[in-house]
Amino acid sequence: MNVKIIVTVFLVIGLLGCAAAGVPYTNDPWKKLAYAFQLMQLEGRALPAEKLGLQALNDFEKEQNWYGIAEAEYFLGSFYRSPAYRSYQDFYSKHNEYDPTGQKAISHYQKSIMAFAKDGDYWGVAKSTFEIGITYLRDSDVENACISANESLATYKSDKNIFKGRVHPHNQKFESFDAMIEAFIKDNCPT
Repeated sequence: MNVKIIVTVFLVIGLLGCAAAGVPYTNDPWKKLAYAFQLMQLEGRALPAEKLGLQALNDFEKEQNWYGIAEAEYFLGSFYRSPAYRSYQDFYSKHNEYDPTGQKAISHYQKSIMAFAKDGDYWGVAKSTFEIGITYLRDSDVENACISANESLATYKSDKNIFKGRVHPHNQKFESFDAMIEAFIKDNCPT
């Protein structure tokens, strides 16, 4: 009887200590990435979100899956700009991994752009370029925010942007991806 109680206690403590407790195990990097995006939205789940995003990136790199690499880098850019990452400032600071600016996010978005371009997904290039603009704006760098937003819009509207069967999400307040970017430019960029 006592052995069962001790085993149960250790099992519960082990599960509570596991960063990704409650997340189904998978070898599929796309599922890891989906779980990472979900966890990033939940309070107290930043560390397992980051871990799954990094694992997905590593898996995609091993496969040389450029679209997967691009999406994983996009996730990491979004993560390092997110309130989830900011809420763990003390943890990341202790490990010299905290960036109070948006530069860490921008670095991952830039890697995402390179991978999307290598994959030929220029809608993805436009998506990551736009996120760089948002990141600059959050750092009060209006000039670079507007440069990025205009570059994003130009890329999206360019001849390179050939539909590859993928639809990248945009804010549902806007009827289209380009309408979202145009609204950002109108609201934030001097004429």
